[in-house]
Amino acid sequence: MDRRSFLKLGGGLVLLAACRDSFSSKEKIKQAKFVIHIDSNSAIGHKVRIAIELPVTRSIETETLVVGAGIAGLAAACSLNSNKFVLCELDPTLGGTSGAININGDLYSQGAHYDLAYPSNYGKEGLFLLEKLEIIHFNEKSKLWEFVDKQYLISSDKEEACYYNGSIRESVLPNTELKQNFIALLKTYDNQLPLPSTLFQKELHQLDRLTFYDYLNKYLPINHEFIEAIDYQMLDDFGGTSTQISALAGIHYYKCRPYYESKELELFSPPQGNYYFIQKMAAQLDPANIQKNHLVFGLQQKGKKWHADVLDTQNMIRKEYISDNVIYAGQKHALKYIHKDSYAAFNDVSYAPWVVINIELDNAILENSKWQNDFLSPDGTFLGFVDSKVQDKTKNRVLTAYYCFPSIHHYVVKNFESSAEDLVHETIANISLYYKKDIGSYIKQVFIKLLGHAMPIPQPGYLTRERTLVKDKLAFAGVDTGRLPLMFDALDSGIQAAKAINNLSSIII
Repeated sequence: MDRRSFLKLGGGLVLLAACRDSFSSKEKIKQAKFVIHIDSNSAIGHKVRIAIELPVTRSIETETLVVGAGIAGLAAACSLNSNKFVLCELDPTLGGTSGAININGDLYSQGAHYDLAYPSNYGKEGLFLLEKLEIIHFNEKSKLWEFVDKQYLISSDKEEACYYNGSIRESVLPNTELKQNFIALLKTYDNQLPLPSTLFQKELHQLDRLTFYDYLNKYLPINHEFIEAIDYQMLDDFGGTSTQISALAGIHYYKCRPYYESKELELFSPPQGNYYFIQKMAAQLDPANIQKNHLVFGLQQKGKKWHADVLDTQNMIRKEYISDNVIYAGQKHALKYIHKDSYAAFNDVSYAPWVVINIELDNAILENSKWQNDFLSPDGTFLGFVDSKVQDKTKNRVLTAYYCFPSIHHYVVKNFESSAEDLVHETIANISLYYKKDIGSYIKQVFIKLLGHAMPIPQPGYLTRERTLVKDKLAFAGVDTGRLPLMFDALDSGIQAAKAINNLSSIII
């Protein structure tokens, strides 16, 4: 199945019409010569089949095994009372869906790049960890939390712009009377929807029983243009449209962000995206405790100990880790293979596939560029791009484009490995439309990151389902434990998992 067939299957989506103007002609763009690099771990399944046949060559004992070195796994490792742990990460680099790529000595996001502008909305334990990591500090004069690295603050005039029907407007939601009515409607929920999402009051749980679309359609005279904009923002943060996500998730998106109350808000966004937090946490840990290229493919409790089958994918060596406790911060869909008894608690999780494309440019003059350049088009999968020059003027210019695909047919994403050139040329054509200028001749190289299960979609019922997250010294972390797919929820989930293990370890038997 090729990409065009996939888009037609995925809810009637169609490709953006071929660019007619000379500055964005696809045929002209295809003449540009540059290298395309592809990063995918789709071949891991084949290695696991081989690993099962391999003998166990090493048996290693530790107090706690942490699975997954994304935001949640690293937050858990940073929050454990004991340094007797091993952190196993499948990839050769840390970060998971908050990863980054090194281009000519500088790091650029290859995953989540959420802005962080409102730390006062966050839970106390998360704030404490960010303070410990020297990411934020409390300003006694203003009585507010502030970010330490001021150079990564994006001024309000550089934050975003949106391409729509051949023109640029200030934001995704058009400034209409309907938008003002929408803001007024959500006023009811002021100060009721903080982060992490586990702090939601039970009185609001009813909003998790219906879709965001049904909620909006009940109270507002919605139209196509309005829903198109809402759907774009829901896909960008939650991986689903207003008909897929719950009203609780949709309302939270707007109420945890004071975008419409403050026009002078500065956003915190380093070029490496959320990998900035990965770096800070990893710096707190002993490198000897971290095992990269280590895939945990089996988990079994024997007596009072946990036994994990682990494949060193670099050397194709099978190991066994024996631990008192386990914090599983990997993706939960894999539990059906790793620990079937736990999978039932997460069998409702549906993930959105993502593709991230980093485009390195050489001496390109791009006028009116913003931090986040949103893009609304008939091809609803293309979400626009981030410009690194707005984040840090001293670095090379890298445009990081994002695609979010329907939650069905995850296997199709891996097929982009054989059709990467078409996807890259389409991306360049879209960006050229945005700037009204052919950027093809400025491109030095392109990097593609394929994320088949990038983020859990907060469908109705997902956020309020009862789940057992700690049992028999096995704790679960990650946003796919029933949380919103946001950096701070991932951070808090790791903290809470570590707290549970710390408490269990302190009990004298």
